[in-house]
Amino acid sequence: MSTYVLRYFPIKARAEVARLLLLASGDKFTNVIPEWPEEKDNQPLGQLPVLIETLEDGTEFELSDSIAIEKYLARKSNLLVKSGPMDTAREDQLSSQIKDVIDMHIAHMYAPEDSREFIEAQYRSKAEAFVKYHEKILAENGSNGHYFGSKTTYMDIALFAFITGIRQPGENAIEGCADYFSKRNAPGLNKVYETVQTSSIAALYVATLK
Repeated sequence: MSTYVLRYFPIKARAEVARLLLLASGDKFTNVIPEWPEEKDNQPLGQLPVLIETLEDGTEFELSDSIAIEKYLARKSNLLVKSGPMDTAREDQLSSQIKDVIDMHIAHMYAPEDSREFIEAQYRSKAEAFVKYHEKILAENGSNGHYFGSKTTYMDIALFAFITGIRQPGENAIEGCADYFSKRNAPGLNKVYETVQTSSIAALYVATLK
C-alpha cells in the first residue's frame, strides 16, 4: 500500500479535495507545511500543493498542480465520471471553474490594498456566472445532488470542498464571498454539498471540521 505526503499552506484552499480523498481512501498520509518562501525552490514548480507518493517498493512519485493531484487520487478511488468523453470534458471544465474562483480568493488575500476593489468586482461577475451555469448543469441531471448520474463522483466532492472552504473565509477574504453560494441563491449547488456532507466518502473529512 502506498503512503503519501501532502505539502500545502495552513489554509483551506487548493489542497482540500486531495485531503478529503486521502482520508476517504484509508491510505496513510502526512500533512506537511513547508517554510515559505525558504522551501519554494524545493518544490517541482515553486508552488503548492505537492503530493509525494511512496510505493511499497520505495519508489517515489511526485506530482504538482492541484487538479492533477485531485484527479489522480480520484482515479485511484474510482470516482471519475465514466459516461464518455463528453462528460469527462465537462468534468474537466467544471473543476477548472472551481479552481478559477479559488484562485481569485487567494489573489485577493495577498493583493495590495489598492488592487482589491478590482479583484472584488471580477469575483462578483465570475461568481454570478458560475452559479448560473452550474445550476443549469445540475438541473439537467435532475437536481438530484449529483453532477453526473446518481452516484457521488469527483466533481461532487470538489464542489463540496469548495463550498466548505468559502464558508470559512480567512483573513482579507472578499466580503460576502459566500453569499453567492447560499442555499437561497444556489439551491442545486447546496443539494450537492449536503449530499456529499452526509456521505460515507466525506465522513472522516467532515469530522476534522468539528
